[in-house]
Amino acid sequence: MESDASSNTGVFIPVPLDSEVFQNSILLPLQSAYLFEESSHSFRYTSAFLIKNAALENRYNACREKRVEQGYLDTELKETYGFLLFDELSKAKSIGDTGVLAENGTCTTLGDPTKGVYLSMYSDCLDQNCWYHGKSGYIVVVKITKGRVAKVSENYTQNLTVPTVGFDCHVSEQLQSVSSKTSSFLSFERTQYYIYELLDNGSTAPSPSLACPYAVVAFSYTDNKGTLATQQESCNNINFACLYSPWTGKLQVDALTFNIGIRSTAAVLPWAKLPPIINVEWVISMLIIRKLLPKDIFETTINGQGSIKFPLEHIYCSLCEVVALNLEEIDQLTSLLLEIKKQDVALIIPLSDRGFLILIHDSNFISNDKDTVIPTNKSLQGVFVFPESHIIQKDTNKMNQRFPADAMSILPMLIYAEGAIEKASHTSDKDLCDIIVQHMQSYATLMNPGRLRSPFRESKKEMVVAFSNPDLL
Repeated sequence: MESDASSNTGVFIPVPLDSEVFQNSILLPLQSAYLFEESSHSFRYTSAFLIKNAALENRYNACREKRVEQGYLDTELKETYGFLLFDELSKAKSIGDTGVLAENGTCTTLGDPTKGVYLSMYSDCLDQNCWYHGKSGYIVVVKITKGRVAKVSENYTQNLTVPTVGFDCHVSEQLQSVSSKTSSFLSFERTQYYIYELLDNGSTAPSPSLACPYAVVAFSYTDNKGTLATQQESCNNINFACLYSPWTGKLQVDALTFNIGIRSTAAVLPWAKLPPIINVEWVISMLIIRKLLPKDIFETTINGQGSIKFPLEHIYCSLCEVVALNLEEIDQLTSLLLEIKKQDVALIIPLSDRGFLILIHDSNFISNDKDTVIPTNKSLQGVFVFPESHIIQKDTNKMNQRFPADAMSILPMLIYAEGAIEKASHTSDKDLCDIIVQHMQSYATLMNPGRLRSPFRESKKEMVVAFSNPDLL
């Protein structure tokens, strides 16, 4: 074991969770780096490993000694920690072999990602999206020496910020504005270390010496408030229970940038893989859009926030609402909204997975429900459009398998029922299918108060059995 540690390969030493090493050397750095108050009782750490890589540690110590010789102050040489999130243990462990490599993340605002690495300052602010109940993964704890730090403005252009000569690290000028009330997207983006190492020949090291992998910790996240809805800003009392924000990011319209969120009654939009920045590629007249899309989209019943999803022949559409992430940008987004209505156009955003996101003024939608209140001239609606086959393909071996339309309609209820059952241990003598049906009926009541019957209510149990036995579909 010791001989391996002297090579370039990392050795991972299991650390018992009840040991002093874990409590003082791993857990303490994690808990000391929480941004959100609820993290102290929401994160549960299930296993831990110390990383031992002699080559990386020697390089780290040698670089620190060099900085001492260069006259760095004690405050500049103070050690701290950065954090990375992974969904697979193998990916997390690879850091112990290679060190933290350039192009390790999605951020680009503080510096060219090909010339440095991004690390999170906070151990509970590791992703652009909110934490949710049941989330699990692996956190890599990285020991770092920030060295000389330059505060830089956030750069959203394609002309990426280059490493600053005479410094070792960039941080955002907006760092002090971050609090526990800041949106998850901005919190993540503004609390990054961008660490780089300028070499004597003017190039940059692929793995900065002053970032040394230290530990890998497995975790799970528990929402102690009980539901995903409590992580969102508010619940709306008009015709449905709660709205979710499955994605936040930046909308680029020519030279304008908007910090936006997408709100939907669906907790997730698994078919829409959106990057951190989405760009409007085309502006198309609504006359053309109305001809291209089925008229049902514009004549369907929309709930109080314009969010409903339904399958159509050959096309699958999901409606959502686009909102500003902070008060300062509401006026800017409102100006865009008014311009879209004035010009009677839609904004088209092509997606990487064969779909489109179309942004439309809400005045183009007509409600067929007398009890539904639609925000008039106040909101920007998003329509995800995909080929139906994109939604229903289960895997590469069943590319042509198609679910019935009723099955697609019942999916949100099944997801809700599954989550409800997970939160309560199943000790009842009732048949599991009956329990699932009860939760599905609760979901229907939440989504449509007063509508106690649905087109497929009588066959719900049959649909549950069908989903439990895919070969029957």
